[in-house]
Amino acid sequence: MTKADAAEFNKELNKIKLSSSFDEALEKFQNLCNIFKERYSRYMNLLMEKAEYYLAFTKYPESLRKHIYTTNVVESVNSLIEKIRIKTGGYFNSVEVLEINIYLQRKNLKQTKWRKPVPMINGHIYEIQELFQLRYFNQTQNS
Repeated sequence: MTKADAAEFNKELNKIKLSSSFDEALEKFQNLCNIFKERYSRYMNLLMEKAEYYLAFTKYPESLRKHIYTTNVVESVNSLIEKIRIKTGGYFNSVEVLEINIYLQRKNLKQTKWRKPVPMINGHIYEIQELFQLRYFNQTQNS
């Protein structure tokens, strides 16, 4: 994708992030992909196949979306693991050593950065639990 096309695509994608519902966001995303499909058909087809996953954050209340749609938390944890790997000589001696290090990092995070939840998420915890209970309820019912 050229720089100009990427800039235009990202500009429209930022507008899609503000959609009021998942269905609206999905429709706008598909329309956006269709605009670029002639020039980048393989990539647009790949994006459209995974659109529901990319836009899953739009199923949550609007005030939570900015905390959910990024991968910053995951990248931060991976960065911590990478720092440990470098300090230990560039590799982990075994899977068990890796698991112990991940456990210790998680424990450390729970005592420091993760001790207090994000207030906005904590304020909507009931709604989040309802969304997940409904999802798992539907998946586990014999119908």
